[in-house]
Amino acid sequence: MMKKLVGMMFLSLVLTLAAGGNVFAADNEAENMDAALKLADTTNSNIYFIIEKAQEAGDVLQENYLQDMETIEDEEEAAARTAKYNQDLDLLIAVLDYTTRTLTYTTITAIEKLGVEAEVEWVEVQIADRTVMIDPVRVVGF
Repeated sequence: MMKKLVGMMFLSLVLTLAAGGNVFAADNEAENMDAALKLADTTNSNIYFIIEKAQEAGDVLQENYLQDMETIEDEEEAAARTAKYNQDLDLLIAVLDYTTRTLTYTTITAIEKLGVEAEVEWVEVQIADRTVMIDPVRVVGF
């Protein structure tokens, strides 16, 4: 009789611990998912802020270029200004791309350490007279 009682208590203890461990894991998974979503949201907010600033800078570059082109009559000067405009715009886009890729990579790495999958979600962005692809983060799941 005592053996059965001890056996039942042992079985109850094992089942309780097993169920409690799953509940803890489920809570941990939910916490990790919440943390991953917050990381992605924060990074994406930063990325969209940077995109907005790059668009504003691109618009200023383009506006200044177009105003300059209205007043220039010399073809060589026009070609030089066009080259300068393209160089400045290329640099602006390169900085935007590098910055957003770095933010995305860092965030995806942090999210993966939480046991959650994330990926790049490419979006089209207009910078002056160019369309570029920028990479916010999207949380996929476990």
